[in-house]
Amino acid sequence: MSTDTHHRHSAGGTSSATATLPEPVTLAATEWFVRLQANDAPGTDANARAATQAAWQRWHDADTRHALAWQRLVEFGAHLRTLPPLVAHNTLVRAHANPGRRRVLSLIAFAGVAGAVWSASDSNAVRAWRADVSTGVGERRTVQLADGTTLSLNTDSAVDISLSQDTRRLRLVRGEIAITTGADADHGHRPFFVDTAQGSLQALGTRFAVRQHDDSAALTVLEGAVRIVPAQAPNAATVLTAGQGATFDALTLRSRFDDASAANAAAAWTQGMLVVHAMPLGDFLAELGRYRRGHLGCAPEVADLRVSGIYPVDDTDRVLDMLSRALPVDVQRYTRWFVRVQPGSGNGDARARVRTYQAIGGDRPHT
Repeated sequence: MSTDTHHRHSAGGTSSATATLPEPVTLAATEWFVRLQANDAPGTDANARAATQAAWQRWHDADTRHALAWQRLVEFGAHLRTLPPLVAHNTLVRAHANPGRRRVLSLIAFAGVAGAVWSASDSNAVRAWRADVSTGVGERRTVQLADGTTLSLNTDSAVDISLSQDTRRLRLVRGEIAITTGADADHGHRPFFVDTAQGSLQALGTRFAVRQHDDSAALTVLEGAVRIVPAQAPNAATVLTAGQGATFDALTLRSRFDDASAANAAAAWTQGMLVVHAMPLGDFLAELGRYRRGHLGCAPEVADLRVSGIYPVDDTDRVLDMLSRALPVDVQRYTRWFVRVQPGSGNGDARARVRTYQAIGGDRPHT
C-alpha cells in the first residue's frame, strides 16, 4: 500500500488543525512516512512490505495524536514525495546505526528538499565541497586574505581563491560573498577578479557583493566601481559604480538599478539582517529559507501578502513568529525541518485580505 493509499485511509477523520503535537509524535510520523516510501523501493520483499504496513497501522491507530500527526504530514506530503525511495531506504539504514534520530531526520529533510545534491554526478556540489572557503546553511564567515582583502561569505556559500604573481582571482562556486579589496601595495596592486558561472567581475578599488543564482549572477557595488564582463559577450562589458547593481547572464545585463538604499539592503546580510520592502511573502520565505535547514514552504493563498521590514537571519524561528503575529497566517511546524506558512485560523479568506495585510514592521499597510 502506497503513502497515497494511507492518505485516503487517514484523511477521513477530522481533528483540530490548531492542536499542538509533541515533537516525538511529529518525528515518529516523519519517520513512518519515509519508511513507507522506502517500502516502495524496487526489490522490497513482499512479506517485509506487509509487515511494515501493518506496523504503521498499529502505530497510527494507537493514539489520536498519531492520526493527527499523520494527517498533517500527508497534507504536506507533496513536498516529501520528491524523496527517492532508495535514498530514503539508505538513510534509514544509517538510522539504525545512529542513535541521534534528529540528525537522521535532518538528513532526510535535506534529501527531500535538495535530492540532486545526493548524486555524485552533481559537479557543483562536488566543487563546493572542495572549495577553499565555504559556509554551511545558516552560517556566515569572514576571512582576511594575504593581500589584505576582506572576504565575507553568506549562508551556504563556497569560494576558490587564487593569488598568483600577476593577478588576484576568486571563483564564486555557490552562494553569496561580499568583498573589500586590499591595497596589495607590496605586490604592485595586482588586478582583482571574481569569476561567476555567467562572467567575470573586475574590482576597481572597491567594496561589493556578488550572488550566484542558478542561471544568472547579481552584483551590488557599495564603494568604488566594478566592471562586469559577460562570459559569452566580452565586448558588452559594463562598469557599475557605488550604489548601483545589476543581474547578468553570460550574454547581457538582465536588469539594473541605481539606488544606494537598495544597494545597502542587498548587502545587509553582512550585518546579519534581511531588509525587504513590499516583498511577496512567497519570495520572502524563499530568502529566509536560505538561512535554515529543511523546507520552508508557503500556501498559494497567502503567497502574495506583502512583507516589509528588517529581520535577523540568525533567528529564523523568531522571524516566523513575527509573521504569525503580523499577518493573517499560521506557521505549521510539522517537524523542525518541515515548516509551512498557510492561511491563519479564523482569519477568513486570505486572498480577500491581501490588500490590507501588506507589510510587517510598518505603521500602516502598504498598497
